[in-house]
Amino acid sequence: MPKSIKDRRALKKRLKRLAPRIPDFTCPDIDWVIEKVQESYSQSKPISQSRLRVMIKKLERLRSSNEALRDSGKYWYDKMGSYVFED
Repeated sequence: MPKSIKDRRALKKRLKRLAPRIPDFTCPDIDWVIEKVQESYSQSKPISQSRLRVMIKKLERLRSSNEALRDSGKYWYDKMGSYVFED
């Protein structure tokens, strides 16, 4: 583990640069899908094909964002473990 503050800052900067990108917030997409499903249910109208395609696209974006978050968490866990437990 680096001893000096300068070495620690350089290490932190390097790790952040190499880290996977954190995805954007997905809560608005989740809220939108919930709203459209509730509208369809309350109005007893089926969801249109075009709206269904948009909903699927938003849910697939959510899936890939969750995967990116898992990958990022694993990256940081592995990196910090290698620095904390190095001899």
